[in-house]
Amino acid sequence: MSNPLVHLNHVIIYVDEPTRSAIAQSAFMKNEFAAFEAAAVAIEDGGGWSGLYIDGEQTYVEIFGPSQASENGHTAGDASVCLGVGHAGGLKEACVLLGDITAPDLVKRQISSQEIPWFHYVDLDDAVVPGSLFTASIIEYDQHFLRNSRPGLIAGEEGITRKQYNAVRYQPGRYLKDIIEVTLALAADEAARFGRQLAALGYVEASEGETKTFSSQQLILRVMPRTALLQGVVALKLSLLRKKEGETIYRFGEGSVLRFDDEHTASWLFGHALE
Repeated sequence: MSNPLVHLNHVIIYVDEPTRSAIAQSAFMKNEFAAFEAAAVAIEDGGGWSGLYIDGEQTYVEIFGPSQASENGHTAGDASVCLGVGHAGGLKEACVLLGDITAPDLVKRQISSQEIPWFHYVDLDDAVVPGSLFTASIIEYDQHFLRNSRPGLIAGEEGITRKQYNAVRYQPGRYLKDIIEVTLALAADEAARFGRQLAALGYVEASEGETKTFSSQQLILRVMPRTALLQGVVALKLSLLRKKEGETIYRFGEGSVLRFDDEHTASWLFGHALE
């Protein structure tokens, strides 16, 4: 199995309001399943967003409802995959592998009235017309962000790896460890472009009927054709820290189901993937 330069950082999923509200109000999600936060993020020049954050050790899920989605030109069913690198200069190395890609941009986060360099990023979908249902990017955290935003860190805690970034929120006493598989339903042009990019970055490609898989040591990305009923992120496979006893199926409105499959994994389904 390959060990690419880039790994999954987080997944953004846009859902309808009943689904978002059900997730936000779920006592199990907030208190037992994983580190959970409803947070507002402020960035430079008055920008920002608010969403639901479900954090694992190295990856996380970001949920947006309609009000947050509309601010970014999205609707329910849209999705984004954010990949990341774990060492300084890794983003430039990824850009070399990808070839025809724009230069990285910098995002600054506003913390206590200060704008602090947060991460550098490149979009992987510059050629897509506005209104695309799927977007992807690669980020590299600024090497000084943790030190500047979290005073009191000791040596070894202030790098740019996903684990170091998530450490302040991660809850090892809960169930979620990490996202290990992402299933996407994409339009043909989106699937072709993203597939080429993943292959260039070192993911191993294989076909399962109409579905293509792109695999590394830590992650499997499944890409299937988008239909009238399936679009964006349709399923996440999650690794668990411990076995779930008792209830094993949790429904959030009509748009999402979390199902514990066995003692090691759970599946989180969205939209018409529930049927």
